[in-house]
Amino acid sequence: MIPSNALAPVRGTRRTDLIPHIRKIDLMSSNSYILSGEDQIALIDPGALDEQWDLLMDDMLRLMEERPRPVVIYLTHIHLDHCFQLKRCHEDRKLGRVLVAVQETGAEALQAQDSRLTLAGLLGREMYPFHSDIRLLSAEDLRLKGERRLEFGDRALSYSTVSTKTGSDRNLISQQIPLGAGDLLEIYPLPGHSPDSICLRAGAILFLGDLFFAPNPGTAGAYGWSQTDLLTSIEMVLWILDQKDIRTCFPGHGRAVDADEARHILRSMYKDVLSLSGLEEINPLWARNTAAYARDLMAELERLFIIITGRLAYTSYVLGSIEEASESARLQSLIDAAEIDELFGRFHGFVRELRSGRRLNWELVHKAGQMVGKLDQILEDSALKPIVNQSLIRKARRLLNDYSITYRGYRPAYCASSSEINALLREVMDLVEFRSYDEAAIFQAEDHEAYLNELCSRIDHIDVFERVSIELAAGQNLPQVHLEKERFIEAMIDLLERLAARGASKLSLSSAVEDDLVTVRITLQSEDCKGSNLGRSELRFFERAFALSGCFIEIDDGERPMVVIGLLPSMIFE
Repeated sequence: MIPSNALAPVRGTRRTDLIPHIRKIDLMSSNSYILSGEDQIALIDPGALDEQWDLLMDDMLRLMEERPRPVVIYLTHIHLDHCFQLKRCHEDRKLGRVLVAVQETGAEALQAQDSRLTLAGLLGREMYPFHSDIRLLSAEDLRLKGERRLEFGDRALSYSTVSTKTGSDRNLISQQIPLGAGDLLEIYPLPGHSPDSICLRAGAILFLGDLFFAPNPGTAGAYGWSQTDLLTSIEMVLWILDQKDIRTCFPGHGRAVDADEARHILRSMYKDVLSLSGLEEINPLWARNTAAYARDLMAELERLFIIITGRLAYTSYVLGSIEEASESARLQSLIDAAEIDELFGRFHGFVRELRSGRRLNWELVHKAGQMVGKLDQILEDSALKPIVNQSLIRKARRLLNDYSITYRGYRPAYCASSSEINALLREVMDLVEFRSYDEAAIFQAEDHEAYLNELCSRIDHIDVFERVSIELAAGQNLPQVHLEKERFIEAMIDLLERLAARGASKLSLSSAVEDDLVTVRITLQSEDCKGSNLGRSELRFFERAFALSGCFIEIDDGERPMVVIGLLPSMIFE
């Protein structure tokens, strides 16, 4: 594999070398690649960072000192993380006149300062108009085909447009640009990630732009993204890999991969892309709303993981105190609390950077996506059953899954049905009073392992309603309601637990019909009567949780604290 930032010959060419500039994957700048041909220096994607351009300039100036040649910048597409440094072409004259080649749709968008197609809004970049010199794969080229020569004062560029039959009666249009000594740079249309995307081949190397990342969360659904075009492009690249003797693929972000690995990635991608439909548009509004959701989500997840790790630590301590040292040590190893604290600490630092203007909403969305993946893996790897109350694990997994779906560009699934509200409220009350352990089972355990399992369940159990009375005044002749039962019950129990933990001594539930809605009222009684004591983040969390179950919630922290939940009668949906 060709090392990063080092000159190496390109296999399958006579006199062309490559200097790859591989960056750690991030959202703000891409990889860049310099091809040094006999008659041309080709820079593929200048990226978005000043320090990156400085390194590229150093390499290109060194190559020019060895042999002066024209420099042409080729863009795999016009997302600003790949091309923002084009502005330096106007400012930096050390290379002389640099020509810029862009697919026609992208060239028009750059000139029009199109903030959507360039993702300028998402990337927090200020657009400027840019006129490209060469419009690759233009409508005129596709119509006329054949040879063409463009003159730019003392510079010129020749290329040819050809059509190749790839099977299944499909013609692939491509362009060939001489690099010198008989070597060619071949350019193929690669729409899907964006309409202006291209891939480029030099010898046994294929530059793929952002094809590998096109189905990724926070990318799929961006303006210009197309499922149909992406599927066609994947098929086309698989054909190129087979027909052009490609050995290495260089992506727009991350490390190079060999052709076999690229085939595996693309075939897997094809199945993934087929499953994508009905995505929300990834735009600045989506990024802002999803970033706000991510902050609230992480607050809830941090709370849950504090409870889970705290209960695990307490259970381990109790077992150690009764001389069950080996089991105590095993429990301590199930979850690394320090690792979790570090994860949330880094996220809080990221939020502070966002508030200070050093980060973007889009970056926070992706950071939360990474966090969700890591937290989900921690739960997956931890054998917490039956040590920790499984309702906590289920709740954490649901939160993680909901964000993963939103991050993917979808809305969490809503599977509503008709239910009788009083029956649901009685089920909630039964679950609230449910004990997750059996006292007798501790003493009747058949073996030591069963004994430890039952004992752990007993130690872990905390009755938050021990000093709280709950009563239900069920309304009569109520219509059935339309909601998602499991989500509603989970949200209700969570809400009641928090109200109890915040000092309520009595929770009175009632159901009724009011203004064509079925309502559930939760009236709080406590000695200090300070209201629900729910923070703004918690209120937003419950608004979302109940909305996902098919209803809405209002909090009245007035003289008589009350929570009102409104539900739609099923007859509306009939």
